[in-house]
Amino acid sequence: MWSDAKSKCVEKDCGVMDKCQCEGDADCFFSSSEGSTHCTFQRYGTCPTLDVVLLLDGGASMSRAFGRHPNGFYALVEVVKDWAATLPLSKELAGQPSSAKTKAVRL
Repeated sequence: MWSDAKSKCVEKDCGVMDKCQCEGDADCFFSSSEGSTHCTFQRYGTCPTLDVVLLLDGGASMSRAFGRHPNGFYALVEVVKDWAATLPLSKELAGQPSSAKTKAVRL
């Protein structure tokens, strides 16, 4: 979305909106369940609490050049980084019990 303050396109952040702003934005979804309230992107609004584990290929194909990237591993990490920036992350540490009330993602 366009930011007049920054004079450039920026990623929309539903997570910083209050209930009224969130419900007034078609791209965002407001949830209040089990004592937890949050605003997130519409596409993730009804997702349950998730732990996402990524397995990356360590084969020879990952060491070859891939587009503008020196190897496939860098290309894949860049895609995952961009994707993760859009997720409603719980900010819980891996290895600790998940708080099922967050309705968010641990990566």
